[in-house]
Amino acid sequence: MARVLMLTPYLPYPPVSGGRKGTFDLVAWLAKHGYEVTLVCFGRPEEQQFDVSPVYELCEMIVIDRPSSPSVTRAALMTLTGIRPITMRLYHTPEYQATIARLLDERAFDVIHVESFYMMQHIPAGNEVPILMSEPAIEHVVWWRHAKVANPIHQRPGIAIEALKMRLFEPRAWGRADMIRVLSDVDAEYVHRMVPGVPTRIIPHGVDVEYFHRGPGDRAHAKAIYVGDYKYFPNADAARYFIESIMPHIRAECPEFELVLVGKDPTPAMVAAGKDPNSGVIVTGLVDDLRPYLTEATVFVCPIRSGSGIRNKLMEAAACELPVVTTTIGSEGLNPIDGEHMLLADTPEDFANAVLRVINDTALAERLARQSRKWVVSQYSHHHGAAAVAVVYDELLDRR
Repeated sequence: MARVLMLTPYLPYPPVSGGRKGTFDLVAWLAKHGYEVTLVCFGRPEEQQFDVSPVYELCEMIVIDRPSSPSVTRAALMTLTGIRPITMRLYHTPEYQATIARLLDERAFDVIHVESFYMMQHIPAGNEVPILMSEPAIEHVVWWRHAKVANPIHQRPGIAIEALKMRLFEPRAWGRADMIRVLSDVDAEYVHRMVPGVPTRIIPHGVDVEYFHRGPGDRAHAKAIYVGDYKYFPNADAARYFIESIMPHIRAECPEFELVLVGKDPTPAMVAAGKDPNSGVIVTGLVDDLRPYLTEATVFVCPIRSGSGIRNKLMEAAACELPVVTTTIGSEGLNPIDGEHMLLADTPEDFANAVLRVINDTALAERLARQSRKWVVSQYSHHHGAAAVAVVYDELLDRR
């Protein structure tokens, strides 16, 4: 079987985000089917405190230290003092680059798998091993969308500058790859428009539908859940937008309504709301098992206003037969049918009304639950995605 050198900007365990979950599931599938994977990843100090032994059981993993994310002030200075995008600067160290060069010199790999364009800078010039670059999102689109909604407003010019830098550097990285894996047809169109000659393959991450299923117990009457890594600004913005602009409309009709925010690195504003007994907001932080929360909740909300790619969290909720309300951007790439697989709403009032419909209409909630689970199982099982990536590896090997 193929020997794969995989580069990721994060530890894939615990699988607390869509990218980490997708990588972990892929490595697990590859190991099960005889592939030899050497995974080189960055690990921040706080990430390396977790037990990552499940990854070592599947592959060889080399963890390179990376400092914690910079403060807002330092990030702003980095934006103003360099031509390269901030992600390229944060996710590059001489140690990582030397490790990749050493591995390619000492071993005969069949395929290089690179997660995200800013990790491509570690591949040495003159490399002859075929490269599959996987883009979980089109980064310049993520940053440009966020520049339109970021708060405080004074951050918007800096974010827009970063979007322009990524618009310049992202296609350069794509041009070095032999194949680009994207998660949706929308993202494929961006790549084709900017680098017409690079082949693409649409392969969503998918969800473990055996693991994510509805558990025992009754659902709460009026409890929404949102899940995210809140260091990722589209998630933090979505939570703030829901609390400030959507939740007041819901609580005006349903005073007992509660919002549960699950995930690592909640913002100070989120933590403050969670401490206010009158806010209706519950902040859990990172949890070991998401399934009990998805089983108890009434509705999954995803009021995303920026970002790109597809949201695994929506598929996980749907697999647990939890009705989903999201925005058009939130559903991008999944191509759900509004009213059949989930409810779509793009204004605060429409979003609040959609949530209230799920709370008040039991028949609607049950119908969405059944149909969304069936849809995810048939279209987005993680077995399909991992097998499709392996097919790409084989194709790249055949070209050598």
